[in-house]
Amino acid sequence: MRRPFGKTAKPPTPQSLANAALQYLGRFAASEASLRRVLENRLRRAALRNPAFAADAAAQKALREAIEHIVEAHKRNGVIDDAAFAETKINSLRRQGRSRRAIEQKLAAKGLVKGIVATALDRHADGATAEEVEFKAALALARRRRLGPFGKTTPDETRRRKEFATLARAGFSSTIARRVLQADAPAEWE
Repeated sequence: MRRPFGKTAKPPTPQSLANAALQYLGRFAASEASLRRVLENRLRRAALRNPAFAADAAAQKALREAIEHIVEAHKRNGVIDDAAFAETKINSLRRQGRSRRAIEQKLAAKGLVKGIVATALDRHADGATAEEVEFKAALALARRRRLGPFGKTTPDETRRRKEFATLARAGFSSTIARRVLQADAPAEWE
C-alpha cells in the first residue's frame, strides 16, 4: 500500500528487503543490477519519507550490506543468472526486429556487462553470419511496421526515405536497410 508522500514510513528491515526481492523476482525476470536497483530504491524512498532514517547513516549502511547479501544469495541459488537473462531478452528482442546495437543498449540499461551480452549475442547467432542475423531482424521489423515489400502500396520516394530512416533509427546499417527495402518477394522469407 502506498503512503502519501508527506507521511513518515517505517524504515525497511533486512527481512522486508528480502521479502521485496522475492516478490519482485516472482513477478519479473531480473538481472543482478535490476534487483539491486529495486532494493536501493526502497532505501531511497524510505529516506525521503522518514527524516530520522535519512539521518541514520549506520542503518543505511547495514541495509546496503543486507542488499548485497540478498543479491548474492539469489545468485548462488540460481534465481538470478545474468547470462540466462541476456539470452531470454535477446531472443525476445530479435523476434521484435531489434538490431544488435539496440539490443546492446537495452541490455546495458538493464545493468548487464558487455562481455555477457556479446557472448549471448554470439550464441544466439547459432552459426549464422552477423549480417544474416541482422537481416532477419530487419525483416521482422519491416514486417511489423509494414515497410518495404511488406507495405500495402508501392512507396514513392518520400515514403522510401522515411522507411529507410525508420530502419536506420532502429540501429540497422545502410546496407541492411537497402537490402530489406529493395527486396520484392516477402513470401520467400516465410
